[in-house]
Order: sequence, then C-alpha cells, then structure tokens
Amino acid sequence: MLRSLRSRLIASYVFLIAICLTIVGVILGVSLLQRAAYARLRAAVVPTALFVRNLQQRGLPPQEIVRRMDEQAQAQGLDILIISHQGEVLAATDESWRGQRVSLRKIVASREGEIVEGRITSPWGTRLYFVAWPMKGTAGEDGNSPPVLVALVTTPWRGMRAVIGDLAVGFVVASVLAAIISLLLAVLIARSISRPLQRVTAATEEIARGNYDLTLNITSPDEVRRLAASFNSMARQVKASRQAQRDFVANVSHELKTPLTSIQGYSQAILDGTARGEEAVQRAAGIIHDEAGRMRRLVEGLLDLARIESGQVVMAQETVDLGQVLGDCVDKLALRAQEGGITLSLDVPDLPPVLGDGDRLAQVITNLLDNALKHTPSGGRVTVEAEEVREAQALRAIEPALDSAVSLPAVVVTVSDTGCGIPPEELSRIFERFYQVDKSRASGKSGVGLGLAIAQEIVAAHGGRIAVQSVAGVGTKFIVALPVSGREGVERQSR
Repeated sequence: MLRSLRSRLIASYVFLIAICLTIVGVILGVSLLQRAAYARLRAAVVPTALFVRNLQQRGLPPQEIVRRMDEQAQAQGLDILIISHQGEVLAATDESWRGQRVSLRKIVASREGEIVEGRITSPWGTRLYFVAWPMKGTAGEDGNSPPVLVALVTTPWRGMRAVIGDLAVGFVVASVLAAIISLLLAVLIARSISRPLQRVTAATEEIARGNYDLTLNITSPDEVRRLAASFNSMARQVKASRQAQRDFVANVSHELKTPLTSIQGYSQAILDGTARGEEAVQRAAGIIHDEAGRMRRLVEGLLDLARIESGQVVMAQETVDLGQVLGDCVDKLALRAQEGGITLSLDVPDLPPVLGDGDRLAQVITNLLDNALKHTPSGGRVTVEAEEVREAQALRAIEPALDSAVSLPAVVVTVSDTGCGIPPEELSRIFERFYQVDKSRASGKSGVGLGLAIAQEIVAAHGGRIAVQSVAGVGTKFIVALPVSGREGVERQSR
C-alpha cells in the first residue's frame, strides 16, 4: 500500500503528528480537566453552603441536613460533607465519612470568603478532590452552633466526567481541524521532497534511453539540490564517456583501416601477379611488413593503456634516480637528433630520488622526446631540464594546473622544443587517445596517437601530473611533476 516515497512520508508525518497531538492532548487535557473539576466544585460549594446555612438556621442537625441533600449530591456526582474547623467530619451523604478527620492544607481567597481546597484520601483509600467553604456559627434552637465547613468531595473520574461532557465537542472539533491541517502540511512537505526526486528519477530514465543532454535545475531542499548537481555532473561524465567510446571505436577503425587496406592491396598484388619482378614483390612485402608492425604497435599500445587504466599493471615501488633515467633517455636519442640536425641538450642538477617504476618513467620521457624530435625542424632545439620544487608558489610559477595536484616536495621535468607548436584549441585534447594535432604529418611518422595517453596514465600512477604549454609557431613544453620519495623528501625539506 505504501510503496511510494511520497505516501510513506505522508504516513510518517501523520503518525508523528498524531502521536504528538495525543501526548499534548493528554497532558493538556488532564491539566484542564483537573482545573475544571476544581472550578466546578468551587462554583457549587457556595450555593450548597448557603443552603446548608439556611437549614441550619431552621435548627436542623447536620445529619438531617445531609439527608435532605443526598439526592442533590447523587445527581451532581459528589459527596457533601459537613466538617468542623478541627477537620472532623460531622455528617456526610456517604456514612463512611462520619468520624473521619480531614487535613485542611490549602487556603485560597474568593469573593465569597476563604475557600479550602485540596486532595484527600477517602476512608476506602481513594484519592479525592475536595473544596470547602467555611461558615460562621449561626444561632439555632440552643442559641448558638459552632463554626463548620461545607465540603464537596468527588473522585477524579466523577469530577471529570461532567467536564468531559462540556469539553468533548470542543476537543473533537479541535482534533478534526488539527488532523486536517496536519494532513495538508504532510502532503505539502512530502510533495516538496518527492517531486524533485521524481524529476531526478525521470531524468535518470532519460539517461538510460540515451538522452545525455538533460540538466536538472533544482533549488531546494539542499540535499536534493546536491543530488541534482551530482546527477548533472554524472550526466556530463556519461556523455563524455559515451562520446569517448564512440571516438575510440571510430579512431580504432580509422587507424586499422589504413594498414589493413594497404596489407590487403599489396598482398592481392602479390597473389594475382600484379607486382611483377623481384623488386616490386620486395616493395609490396616491405609495405605489408611495415603496416603489420604499425598494427602491432597499435594493438600493444591499446592493451598497455587498458591494463594501466584498469590497474592490472603493477608499478614497481623502487627508489629511482631520475637524473640517471633522464640521462639514459637523452643518450638513446642523441644520434637521431644529430641525424635530424636538432640540438638535444640536458640540464639536470642533483635531484632527490623518486619512488616508482624506472622503466615506466623512462617510457614517459622517451615518448616526450620522440614527439619533440618528430615535430622540431632541422636547426631546432630540444631541451630536457629538471629541478626540485619545495614551495607551492614555485610550482605555480612553473604551471598553475599543477599547484594543488602534486604533493610537495616534487621533481619537475620539462621537455621543450622549438617546433611548430600546438594551436590553443587543440591543447585540451592533446592527451586523448588517438588524438593527433596534424593527422597528415603524423601519419607519415608512424604514430598511432596513444603515447601521450599512456604517459599521462603512468605519471598519474606515480602520484604525479603532466601538463603542456605551447605557442603556435614558437614551440611546445611538456611538464612532468613527480613527488619526491618519502624519507629523502622529508630530509631535504627539513634542510
């Protein structure tokens, strides 16, 4: 029955309000009924006392007086007592009171005189309310009678029963109005909570249908607003992820299509005899071999990237001399730089060790140097520099994007070139897989567009960050920040 959140909220609000109203009603009702019972006794005691005085003035004894008032007492649901000022019950409509003593504890003033009221215990052990009115002695047949008190006594229930009858209609009306207002408030509150959630649910269903352009604009309550903000962020990420998947499939298809077309075409030429002569066959076989190698590099790069992203590749946790790694990478590519007429220089001071996988870090630096050499013309310069950074201000000066992303102290490595640079609109996509700034030029340099994506994942796995700065026509600088190995970094920072 209560399957929806809205119905459950309404039911819970109504239940809580009913409990609160019941508790408040009981406490308030008992207090009001007690006061009303005393007020009822006070209102009746004076006329009763005057009637008793009238009978007393006729010379009737107390027993005869209460006998005549017995019917009145039963009709009003109370007992009438005539009490001496010493507290002794002289006569009562209930004979069990005769001879008992009453403690007269509380005196309150009234327009008619002093009224005695309080709680007493009956001869049979019941707690009772009583109100008494003192009368001065009046002259009778003997010429005088002692002062007495006329008291009205009732049990709490007998005293309240008449009051309940008077207040019942008011209580019922108030309860009905309170229930209606509470129900309306519960519906409004439940609606204010459930409607935003229903909007989120509907938007989630739209996402499931493939509509990723939804944006929720919910202003309250705060928890649902944060949920909507998280949903919007999720929708953007899902949209980006889906777009990345589509781009990935398209890019893989494109990257595989070219070598497969070449392999199929040249192999067909060999099979049908179009490639005649040893030189033509050798040329076709060489192209097939190169394209097959390109496909192998593509597949290996994809597998490597997938393993790194999924955490299947466990990075070694060793103390790495980064200066030595940089030196080895520069030495391996020095001959290639010389053949291309490019000046390759290394400027690395004494660096603290970093904790990580030396081979993977060498893969990152080699990829950055390879890209720099590819895109730097003859006569240009490629420079590798490194420094230790201990202050956030210094890291911010090098690259603002790295300011809060890398724990300090850190080693910052920069690989800069004087190549053609990267257009500003391309910088945000430079680390996407398969993305190449100049497709026509890159295709002739055997690149598959996975190197920077792999480099970014390796650096992130070491707790570092990689960024790029470039000015079209001037050059490009890649910046890699890696945190210093724990103990060595603390010792250097303390110095």
